[in-house]
Amino acid sequence: MSTLFGGNVHAGLAGVDLVSDSFDLGNGILLRKVYAHLFAPFMMAFKPAPIGGHHPGPWKSASGGFSFDVDAELLIPENIEKEFGSKIGVARTLVFLFRLGVNPAITLPVFSNHSFNTLTEVPDSDAQLFPYEVQKRHFPLGVVGGQVDDGAVQWVSERWSKTHGLIEDSPEFALAMQAIDSGQFVENHALTLVSLWGALEALFSPSTSELKFRVSALIASFLEEPGESRAQRQKAVASLYDKRSAAAHGKPKHKPEHLLETFNLLREIIFRIIDRGSVPKKEELEGMLFGGNK
Repeated sequence: MSTLFGGNVHAGLAGVDLVSDSFDLGNGILLRKVYAHLFAPFMMAFKPAPIGGHHPGPWKSASGGFSFDVDAELLIPENIEKEFGSKIGVARTLVFLFRLGVNPAITLPVFSNHSFNTLTEVPDSDAQLFPYEVQKRHFPLGVVGGQVDDGAVQWVSERWSKTHGLIEDSPEFALAMQAIDSGQFVENHALTLVSLWGALEALFSPSTSELKFRVSALIASFLEEPGESRAQRQKAVASLYDKRSAAAHGKPKHKPEHLLETFNLLREIIFRIIDRGSVPKKEELEGMLFGGNK
């Protein structure tokens, strides 16, 4: 999904509380208040549709469907592709960071080729709308407050290009981003747990030998200074790894809090990687483990 259409891309966001009408994220990217309501009620028809036509009536409504209030939009200018590639990829990176650092409940349900504030004036033949994240959240995450203010925008603005580069250049980081970003939408929590740990293993253990100790020890070394805090973190991570192993072998023993702890563990690691600007290499991790240097 690298290109939906030419020109600017407008990413419609739900679950966003902006304290100002508009924010400038640099490189021509704007975050601003809009309002639109995306909805899709389920309907049923009872006769085949003719070629090129719609199903004739009568129709009946069915239970269910989905709807989203689009509270804000990200304007991704067309010229961003010259330096950063896909406009959709840039939008996904920005939403990932807003989820990571501001509010994980933010959703990107729809893309448009025009601003949502002006779509009513655009002829139907020119308006293009593409639903995107419309699936149900089965493990919904959120925070109290979670407003997008100047501090939140500055945090994202300072990190999005570096984060985008990490996603493009490091398969391990891209997997971690995808695992934490999509984990809320997976129906089976055991699969979510295995996915999150798959990302952690990719980052911290290219070897398959003694995974539990190796991964837990290297994660603790990456996050903690030498001493008791590192030892305690290693034990805590190893305990979480036991839940991953049980889930992977079809005998899940985890509780919702174990899944939340794993989300938070991967989130903490991603924060650290973004701020340092690189994924730790095997030699560096082993130096932290055996030499104590971070």
